[in-house]
Amino acid sequence: MTELLTVTLELAAEINRLTRARGGPGAGLASMWASMERVVPFAAGWIGTLDADQRRYTTVTSAGHDRDSRAYMESEELTELSKKVGMLERRWPMRLQDAPPHSAELPCWSEHWWPAGFREGLAVPLVTQDGRHLGALALHTDRASQPTTEARDAIGAIAHTITAVLDPMNSLAGLTRLVYGATAAVVVDRRGSVGPLPGMATDALLTRHPGVVPAAVDGLTDRVRHTAFLCPARGDDGQVRYVRVTGLACPPGTPDDLVALVLISPAGDLCALTHRELVVLGLVIEGHANQGIADRLSITARTAAAHLEHIRVKLRAPTRTAAAVMAARHGLYVPYRLIDVPTGTEA
Repeated sequence: MTELLTVTLELAAEINRLTRARGGPGAGLASMWASMERVVPFAAGWIGTLDADQRRYTTVTSAGHDRDSRAYMESEELTELSKKVGMLERRWPMRLQDAPPHSAELPCWSEHWWPAGFREGLAVPLVTQDGRHLGALALHTDRASQPTTEARDAIGAIAHTITAVLDPMNSLAGLTRLVYGATAAVVVDRRGSVGPLPGMATDALLTRHPGVVPAAVDGLTDRVRHTAFLCPARGDDGQVRYVRVTGLACPPGTPDDLVALVLISPAGDLCALTHRELVVLGLVIEGHANQGIADRLSITARTAAAHLEHIRVKLRAPTRTAAAVMAARHGLYVPYRLIDVPTGTEA
């Protein structure tokens, strides 16, 4: 094993250790610069994450760059230039000498890095295994001989560790363990758009049904960090079955554009309640009296009362209010907005 490879592996392990020990990627990565100099001697280094709109980078940590240089790194001008030279599509690091001819004439070099005394640089895209561009690592040297080809490739290998540390999906994926038996999940952004969560399957109920994800997310607030309800799904045999839908607010430290995870898991024990009884119970939880329930289900108030009596018996609840509280506590709530209720039936 070569010395450079040994140092590279040690640095990757150190990044993981520092991130865990210092309570987050920013603090952990800020402590790695001295060790990175063992891989490539550099005059300045910078790591930044790209926003969801791919308009600008935000500095995570830097070393050796002055305030003006950091501001330029975070400018829309540099992001547009990065797009122009194809950095957002690259997966491997690129030195100035690896770039197309006349790259030294680009504004980033002619107006910023060269006047600052830098003679070579290394731009490293931080790209996840599923192709998401999270950000970039940049190193600048004051010698044209550095970084070497071997050092360039070593930093490219370390970039995978840095990407994993910065990837918010990794911390979000850990939240899925809070939902027993979760079989599918999506991530929801502030625009209400859904995306896949690496390592989890998706489900048409979350990606195609227009009401399921909003029902899970709308109930989340600064104080309410968790929602759960039952969602009916009609199978190929025409029978209605239930799955449990859980909404989890994204924890602090998650990028601002991500707001929640929505997961699907088995429904669990339904306490022998029928489909119609679950629908009636959901309307009770939403505050409807017997006549309101009857109007929505096209049944009589007397039939609604009979359903409620059956519900109380099955839940062993002394009152309708107690039944509603018990149902909400045990996840037996079916939002009426998700029900395609057959009309004209007393079932």
